[in-house]
Amino acid sequence: MPQKYELVGNPTITKRVNKLINKKIKLFIVILSLAIISIITLNYNNEKIKEDNIKQSSISSDMKDYYIKEEKENNYLFIKGKSRKDKYGLELNINILDGIYNIGFNNSTETKIEDIKLYTPPCPNLQPFHYPDSIINPKCEGSSVQITNYNNDNGKGLPYVLHLDSITNQMKKWNSWEKLNITNQIYFKKTVKELVDNEYHPFDYGYIGNDTTSDIDDETFYNSVVTSRMDEVSDPRRRRVFTFILFNGEFDLLDLYLAEFYEIIDYFVIYESNSTFTGKPKPLYFTRTLFETDRYDKFKDKLIPLPMETIVDEDNGRGKGFPREHLARRNVIEKGLQSVQARHGDIFMHGDLDEFPRPHILSLLKKCGGWEHLQAGIGGGPKSFKNGNIDSYFVNNKTNAKTNKDGEYLIDYERDRSVGFLSWFYEYSLNIIENKDIGTVAHPNIAIFDARRSLGQLVDRYNGNMKMKREVDDDNYDPLLDPTFNPYKGYTYTDNTNDRRIGKGYLGERLRFATSKVNRLGIEEKPVFWNGGWHLSSFLPTIDQFLNKVASYSHNKDYKYKSQEDLKKDIISRIKGHYYIFGKKKKYFDNKIVMPESYTKGYQYNFDYIYWQENIKANGTNQEFKDYLDRLTHEIPNQIWKNPICYSFMIDRDYGLEKKLWWQVIPKEEWKTVRFEQLDEKILNEITPQFISESFRNEMFKTIEDEH
Repeated sequence: MPQKYELVGNPTITKRVNKLINKKIKLFIVILSLAIISIITLNYNNEKIKEDNIKQSSISSDMKDYYIKEEKENNYLFIKGKSRKDKYGLELNINILDGIYNIGFNNSTETKIEDIKLYTPPCPNLQPFHYPDSIINPKCEGSSVQITNYNNDNGKGLPYVLHLDSITNQMKKWNSWEKLNITNQIYFKKTVKELVDNEYHPFDYGYIGNDTTSDIDDETFYNSVVTSRMDEVSDPRRRRVFTFILFNGEFDLLDLYLAEFYEIIDYFVIYESNSTFTGKPKPLYFTRTLFETDRYDKFKDKLIPLPMETIVDEDNGRGKGFPREHLARRNVIEKGLQSVQARHGDIFMHGDLDEFPRPHILSLLKKCGGWEHLQAGIGGGPKSFKNGNIDSYFVNNKTNAKTNKDGEYLIDYERDRSVGFLSWFYEYSLNIIENKDIGTVAHPNIAIFDARRSLGQLVDRYNGNMKMKREVDDDNYDPLLDPTFNPYKGYTYTDNTNDRRIGKGYLGERLRFATSKVNRLGIEEKPVFWNGGWHLSSFLPTIDQFLNKVASYSHNKDYKYKSQEDLKKDIISRIKGHYYIFGKKKKYFDNKIVMPESYTKGYQYNFDYIYWQENIKANGTNQEFKDYLDRLTHEIPNQIWKNPICYSFMIDRDYGLEKKLWWQVIPKEEWKTVRFEQLDEKILNEITPQFISESFRNEMFKTIEDEH
């Protein structure tokens, strides 16, 4: 059999390896000559292969089989993925199988990612955070989630508490409620207080099968989910959570994000463009780092790169950056849902990379029931086209499905577009905060994937948003048997070439816009998760990263006409003065950071419904409860307290400015192998934030040493 060498740009070229075969002595000289010629030819072809597969040796040995890179003119590269499926059969490289052009690092095809200014090394101790079973598998029957109470001191007071339950119990309650023959539940008109009272809030998961949690292993179950029809509903007790995020070279934040949520989130779809929101060509930092280094090897089985071209070039009155940002958000949701093979009942989340939800809240939402009506209303599942007499307004005009002025279908699928996490807004580091009394940004946002919307099916029950009667057609047409029918059409928009909304379909960016006006959340009766997360704005290690941010983002006009030196001075001045990085100099406040008492135990939680309900009824006067609230509202992401040396600048903003970061002290050749606990005491004091208690520090170094 011939041995094949695939040449970049021409996979059809092969080279046969010739063997020297002695047949007759008298042909020795001829054969020897032929052999020499063959060797020369083979060497030439091998060199040609090396030339065409430039830099393949730099690609992560574990990932090189899934990736091709080809040099083009003008310092551009063409990168293309090969099939890379996970154990459930999901194609992780689905978005790069056709390839994409991008500018080389530092405008050069020869530069490696490790050699650019923006690159920062990964924390040598970074691992996916291991959560206790109480977080990963909470006891849902007695648990609760807290909802901001805007009727209590404009949201600054104690929250509402929403009683959760197991999904199994919720389905039993639904079956009992359904027998009462109540047609609708007008969730749209309910106040937040009514939505969270301790009554059953009807929600239909659309599932009629058995409990699969003990009978079917994960690999078998999720393989069947990925290959299932869109009009089939999987066991909601095993629903998945996806996150769709935007990336622009913030390596430290991405490391944190992946490690913080790896055990909870099923797939991370990471969008990056080959140009900035301001229109400048940009390398594909994440995609190339994923395949050319081992930085993300610990997380790669859940990573789905989504590199895309930016084609929008219009000014919406606020500049060209915001239309590009809006389309990026629309695309990451539209493409993200298809990339993960979303199915009815799955949960998807969208936010920026610096928007971290509280992990314990996210896990509760994934595993427990009783909160779904906040977003999805009364719910309901898709009808099977196989049963006949089921229409899709995408293929049957008789349904007369109406749209609004932006082309969105006016079908009553939900109470609201999404639910937001009311998050504390930090600038530069965790000791600088916008408001010490209340979260000021309601992102990221989550929603439940609805296969009825995806397939264009009408609904049986209503939430009070709008009404459209189901019209039954006599045709037994099954669109899922039509290879040209897109089962995700309901989550797409027909014109993504502009931001004027002149197409028809689903505007994904409005998932985020639903909670963007924080000062309107109480007035509009929008539920948001109290103490929901951290907005880590401008958490960048060095001035170079800040310069990249202000040059790339939609707010670019604030710095557009300044020189590099003036930019640096302005940014440093804002950091030192605790002023917001964009716009007028808005003053932020000092913030107290509360570390866990124990490095090995971490933060301790109590979300028992009765505990919260009793303390809220008592107006939070119990001192133990007050102390608990203080810890809860001042805690920091797990990976930051777990690795305070690596992320020193996130808890002490002098690091990266006046104080050196760990990788500015440790020689580059030791970045991957450094053992912090073995460093000289002087060096250790230089790179370790000083406010960390001695007992915490000692426990940390002992734990690190034991783990090695």
